[in-house]
Amino acid sequence: MKVIRRAVQASLVAGLMMTAAFAQNLGDAKKAIDAEQYQQAKTILKKLIATQPAAGENYFYLGDVYLKNDYADSAKAIFTKGVAASSEYPLNYVGLGSIDLRSKNTASAKANFDKAISLAKKKDDTPYLYIGKAYTDAKDYATAITNLEKAKSINEKDAEVFLALGDAYRGDKKNSEAYSAYRTAFDMDKNLLRAKIELGKSVRLSKAFKESADEFNAILAINPNYAPAYRELAETYYQWAVDNKYEEAKIKQALQYYGKYMDLTDRSLDSRMRYADFLYISKEYSALEQEAQKMASQAQSNPRIYRYLGYSAFENGHYAESVKALQDFIAKVEPERVIALDYFNLGKAQLQLEDTSGVSTLAKAIKMDSSYAAPLSDLGKAKFTEKKYDLSAKLYELAIADTTSKTIIYDNFYLGMAYYFDYAGKDPATQKTSRDLLVKADSAFSYVAQKSPSTPDSYLYRARINRMLDDEQNSKGLMVPFYEKYIEVLKAKEGAMADPRYKNPLVEAYNNLGAYYLSSNQSKAKEYFNKSLALDPANAYASDVLKSISGK
Repeated sequence: MKVIRRAVQASLVAGLMMTAAFAQNLGDAKKAIDAEQYQQAKTILKKLIATQPAAGENYFYLGDVYLKNDYADSAKAIFTKGVAASSEYPLNYVGLGSIDLRSKNTASAKANFDKAISLAKKKDDTPYLYIGKAYTDAKDYATAITNLEKAKSINEKDAEVFLALGDAYRGDKKNSEAYSAYRTAFDMDKNLLRAKIELGKSVRLSKAFKESADEFNAILAINPNYAPAYRELAETYYQWAVDNKYEEAKIKQALQYYGKYMDLTDRSLDSRMRYADFLYISKEYSALEQEAQKMASQAQSNPRIYRYLGYSAFENGHYAESVKALQDFIAKVEPERVIALDYFNLGKAQLQLEDTSGVSTLAKAIKMDSSYAAPLSDLGKAKFTEKKYDLSAKLYELAIADTTSKTIIYDNFYLGMAYYFDYAGKDPATQKTSRDLLVKADSAFSYVAQKSPSTPDSYLYRARINRMLDDEQNSKGLMVPFYEKYIEVLKAKEGAMADPRYKNPLVEAYNNLGAYYLSSNQSKAKEYFNKSLALDPANAYASDVLKSISGK
């Protein structure tokens, strides 16, 4: 009997120990998530699911880890399994709704969120908490705050709610409200180091870099192994360095802090991807390309790695590698994950390889974000200098898509020049079918004349273009008003009429105007030819015409 009693007692103790271990393990998983030790968190949660397959919360936290690290498909699969395992547990529906928001499927997201709320117990604020977080991630801050306020009304002592409110307020650029929310969260729970992290980040926004670093060091005094504090120290020292014109010592310090962050997160693929983010913003493109190549060689790597590889390869002048990596990234991810910068870098890399499809790729970037139009001005000018006028014109066409650009007048001028020289470089037979280039050039110079009426060359080129557009056999004098305007504008510019730069164009204008008036007003024609000879006494054409008029 004693043996049996001891066996029963041992069994009960073992059962209690196992239950405690499971509870602790979930707590450990949450701590690992907070410390951004995601690989460790996934290992714990997968074991929990294996031993507690009906516990819905294990699936939710595992799915949330995948979602935090941009594995939306894996997250969706886990949340779906969580619903199947425990259909009454609400948060897996919130997880599915979060993925719907990422796909901009707002109706499905709301249905999932409503389902979660309907399943929640009366005093359970977590569905509203995580719904609020989902809307913050989707940048719908007003809806996020509405849901987080509902969570607060259910449990006003939940520090996590105030932490999430801080994130939503900061996203909405309400920095004072954000700071207050973070401070409240930390005051409520001194173990919630994430709130203190966000306080330090808020201080950094005002460029108080030393004070921000002090906040993060204070966290490390509490917990020297709290990885996010090292990452934020790295970010702080990097921004501090930039503010001091890229102070090298602080850049090195930033990279050392990031190395410590990597060590504390086991240098997992997820933490290495965060490191890649940092290398990109730090413009450490050589290191980024090497890191991306290593990550891309690993099995089941995140497609985002190809973005890093494409960006860094471009910056390092490895254009073929950049094109391949960015094309791989775009092919592997959902369309909504492709951003304008992906197309922008891909298009530029294609053009470096003389692949003119880069123009249409750049057009996709501008369609997504018109601010990418302005940088194409420099690229258009580079191609113009290389005498690739057709390509230059196409790039300037994209550049002027941003009508708010400070270089819009300049861009239109060079757009007109590119059309003009593209036409001029064609053989006579091709020119006959390419007169639309002259019309486009005239339109571009017309824009310049309207926006900058004191720019003489716009009238000069309009005169030249309209001369070519006119009927040689039956001229309508299309060039006349533009040559006349060119002369008028130069006369209004102090010293311009005597400036050697304008001598030849003025002779051109006088001779062409004189030639036009020969048949209708010889007196006016002689006036123009005499002005031409006054500037250029050796001008044979003006001299010969005047001799002809006078009968000599």
